[in-house]
Amino acid sequence: MSTSFSEDLLRWYDKNAAARALPWRGERDPYRIWLSEIMLQQTQAQTVKGYYARFLSAFPTVFALAEADEQAVLKLWEGLGYYSRARNLHAAARRVAGDMGGAFPGDAAGLRRLPGVGPYAASAIASIAFGEPAPALDGNQARVLGRVLAWEDVLKTPFDLLAPALERIDRERPGDYNQALMDLGASICTPKSPRCGDCPVAEHCRAREEDAVLEYPKKSPPAPKKEQDLTILLLYQNGRLLVRRRPKGLLGGLYEFVCVEGHPDEPALADALTAMGFTGVQIERPLPDAKHVFTHRVWHMQGRLGSCATSPEGYSAVDQDQLQALPFPSALRVYREIALSEKQ
Repeated sequence: MSTSFSEDLLRWYDKNAAARALPWRGERDPYRIWLSEIMLQQTQAQTVKGYYARFLSAFPTVFALAEADEQAVLKLWEGLGYYSRARNLHAAARRVAGDMGGAFPGDAAGLRRLPGVGPYAASAIASIAFGEPAPALDGNQARVLGRVLAWEDVLKTPFDLLAPALERIDRERPGDYNQALMDLGASICTPKSPRCGDCPVAEHCRAREEDAVLEYPKKSPPAPKKEQDLTILLLYQNGRLLVRRRPKGLLGGLYEFVCVEGHPDEPALADALTAMGFTGVQIERPLPDAKHVFTHRVWHMQGRLGSCATSPEGYSAVDQDQLQALPFPSALRVYREIALSEKQ
């Protein structure tokens, strides 16, 4: 008697789940599941492990996270990237703790109403914490199902596969099914080097039958990244370094150094700083170039070290201890390390 896709997948998962030891595996606490799923968005599990442990140590409950200062949350998140996740995490914790008495919504539809919880995270949390048969369609699941089905349409989003995913999800063990499919995509059905000989659902895979695994899933060509030139200044005022908190938007809520668009020469840079409201600007020396790649843009940075007499509103002058304590994006890590090594 032949077995189904979900039966073969779960049999493999039961034998192999322990080999992929993850600190959130086996959890039923919605707070911990939610925390792990938000951290795992666009971040590898190995990277998340340490952050997950540190967050739970600092904020063991949703109430502790809700009561925390946003800067403390951002500082603990530092280096994990996609900082809107941290701000939304904090906002969602406040809503759950303040409006819901600490109880998370028990289904995907309710979870979607929390800040930062999209369709994938809502389905993952609902299936693992509450047993709702909701497919958690991320890139890994979409890749596996796209190959199993030999899906001919371009996948604009993993949820283009919702209907066939609903047909295959195990109703008795939806959380394990979703985690099994994630594990399969992460460990065997990988983007460039799938190990079809080790795949537990190989007999269900049409792409393998067609010897065309690498042709699926079909995707639109990626949009070109926006290239942006910036000059980053370690600018000192009375021996203390000037920083400011970024407004809403990219890296909002984190701190940055004085920044000028483009790569102007020294006279033009001084003019730009004067126009921004700085006075008595002196550029002392260049600093190393740096590059940071975001999802949709690339920063090409040149560095300069200098000083000024006064600065415009919005900037704060900090010492090295204060600089160390502030949340900065990893994009500026090179320049913060230089600033921390400077003698004051």
